[in-house]
Amino acid sequence: MRYRPFGRSGIVISAVSLLLDGAVRRSAREWRDLVHTAMECGINGFEITGESQALLEGACEALAGVERELMFVTWRPRAMAADARETVEAFLARTGLEHLDLLLLQDILPASEALDSLRLSRRVRALGLASDDETGEMLIARGAFEAIAAPYSPVSGWRDRNRIKAAAQRDMAVIAHDIWPEALRKAAAAPVKRSLFARPEPLAGVGSYQFLDSTPGWDAESLCLAYVLTEPAVTTVRLAAGRPSDIQRLAAIPDLDLPAGVAAQIEMARFSVEGRRGA
Repeated sequence: MRYRPFGRSGIVISAVSLLLDGAVRRSAREWRDLVHTAMECGINGFEITGESQALLEGACEALAGVERELMFVTWRPRAMAADARETVEAFLARTGLEHLDLLLLQDILPASEALDSLRLSRRVRALGLASDDETGEMLIARGAFEAIAAPYSPVSGWRDRNRIKAAAQRDMAVIAHDIWPEALRKAAAAPVKRSLFARPEPLAGVGSYQFLDSTPGWDAESLCLAYVLTEPAVTTVRLAAGRPSDIQRLAAIPDLDLPAGVAAQIEMARFSVEGRRGA
């Protein structure tokens, strides 16, 4: 595993981090085993979403066995009450966590006085924004956040690419997610039309994403992850917690180089798709 600086905080986070989504039904034991597997792979970044009792019990039991300063824990509440300080303090009390490294807000900021108080007390070390509406963009420009969570994948257009680059230029951390979107899976699986009597075409498939499913030794998701990790603006890539074997497979990718030629194939495919849309 490799580690990257989280903005200007002086803290490092693993290049791959794990989303622990309480909406997924698992037992406390299953959550604990997933977190243990991730930590054994060198992952130190965990984003907790929601307040599922099984999730909090299992994840926090696993995290309790490691020195707190070695872990990077994010909480993304599904909704933030008017009293942000009370909401965060209640969450910390339930989990036994001393502090949150990042509070990731889905919507616009609650009362700034409460958040300032949480920062001053060091109960929340940084604030992040997961939405991308106009108000959020203005708050980012004013320096209200230290991080953003943004979708980024081989099919991302210039808007998404420019957004994460602009954030990095402000010394903000960028949490990339949705690296293998459904649209890309369909694009990769789309067959290249060939005539029954046509000769084999060496360049068939050029300008499409079919290579994602035919690169020797790689699966499509791993290729997408390796590609996203080549973007200097990305601090960490957030992956959903699947099976332990999935975590182990993807946690190994930061130590690997993107296969030769894949970056060029991705760019050709992306421009080809954008050209067809603009036609």
